[in-house]
Amino acid sequence: MSWKRSEKLMDTIKHYSNFPATGVSLRQMVQFGEKPSTGTLFRASQFLSEELPIRLAHRVQELSDLPDGLNEMPSICRVRDWYAQSFDELVNLPRPNLPSDIKERLLRPARTSGRDSQILSRATPNPSVKSGQYKSAPPKNAAGNGHGNGVKGSASSRRYYAAADDGQEWPPELSAYNSKFADTLDKIKRRHDSVVTTVAQGILEWKRKKQRMQIDHNIQAFLDRFYMSRIGIRMLIGQHIALTDQRQRSDPNYVGIICTKTNVHELAEEAIENARFVCEDHYGLFDAPKVQLICNPNISFMYVPGHLSHMLFETLKNSLRAVVETHGQDREDFPVTKVIVAEGKEDITIKISDEGGGIPRSAIPLVWTYMYTTVDQTPSLDPDFNKSDFKAPMAGFGYGLPISRLYARYFGGDLKLISMEGYVLSYPLFPLPFFFFIFIYYNSVEFEFEVQGTDWNGIDMAQTSTSTSTASPPPPNPSNSNYQS
Repeated sequence: MSWKRSEKLMDTIKHYSNFPATGVSLRQMVQFGEKPSTGTLFRASQFLSEELPIRLAHRVQELSDLPDGLNEMPSICRVRDWYAQSFDELVNLPRPNLPSDIKERLLRPARTSGRDSQILSRATPNPSVKSGQYKSAPPKNAAGNGHGNGVKGSASSRRYYAAADDGQEWPPELSAYNSKFADTLDKIKRRHDSVVTTVAQGILEWKRKKQRMQIDHNIQAFLDRFYMSRIGIRMLIGQHIALTDQRQRSDPNYVGIICTKTNVHELAEEAIENARFVCEDHYGLFDAPKVQLICNPNISFMYVPGHLSHMLFETLKNSLRAVVETHGQDREDFPVTKVIVAEGKEDITIKISDEGGGIPRSAIPLVWTYMYTTVDQTPSLDPDFNKSDFKAPMAGFGYGLPISRLYARYFGGDLKLISMEGYVLSYPLFPLPFFFFIFIYYNSVEFEFEVQGTDWNGIDMAQTSTSTSTASPPPPNPSNSNYQS
């Protein structure tokens, strides 16, 4: 039986969208999942059963309110319905009917060394994003102030607690619910696997219908918020599924999908191998440009390996493409691309530099624009596209770098581009105005910057997106962003 959304469901989603999301830090997730038990997983399930519907509702509401006909595109409507269906499944998932003594045990703080456990370490603002850039907040006309004050059931009442386990046996109803909840999350995760490509297809549909060459800054900001939120939702879902599975398969270096000893050298080598393979396959080369890795093999830190692998692979792919197309496919000896990794007291620095000719300074902002690409013909977008490294296209979607920057910012880092036109193209990832490349402050960074969604009614779309001209206004001075009056 096919799923259909109802007016009652959309009203419920609109109500949920008025509540703010709850920020959780990397360290909090590690502390919470160090020793998963039936009791701790049930506590986590209860947190997610309240938190995920709020985040999903934010996305449904913003997709429904997109301006200028974008919300009517078939692919956008398809994604909206995926989020609405996932919301429906979560809020209507039956919960176990527990006796009062079990409820008291679940609410009772754990006792460690004779003392009650405390709330997990608090998250701190992310240093790589502007205040409020990715922050969730209810609309101005909603109850509360967007920080959990004055809203019943707000984020402050859904805090991550150190899961209590008193060592006693838990009833089988809890274990059965944990398994059912994890299965539901796995189903939702698989449903949303192709969200990125489907939204990209929706943007293409809109551009063709409106005869637009590029997207405007409002759509760009929406995509940033949407994809950053998607990273957060999948982080929470993936972590919970992994914790549930971890009870059977334990790895001392992993807490869910978080690796407490992520080895940069190993991930960089894998990304280099994958990027060179794709480059050889795309250009028909016998041997892709060489990549020199300069990295202490013992550098390790707490991170999500999949995020770092994605960033390294996408930036390397761009570098290798620039080198091949600058020097010609027939050349036998390409300039070497360098990956330099340095470890500081507070951060890990990764620099990827190549001799791919660079790009003009005026074109650098376009690099971060979704759907912008220098490829002559954009490959067809298939929603069922396998996103593994070995199936990834060399270029053409204009999504690689913008998405990679979101992954970098998610845990307090950033992805920057510095170009020496005519010589070197570098991809430094740095946190603030300092010359660092990747910045990991894993102890207390608040990794979720989920957003409520913009009130599109206040935007004059006649000025921002009705023109079909390819001309664009002159960009602001790229060097004085810190000196605005």
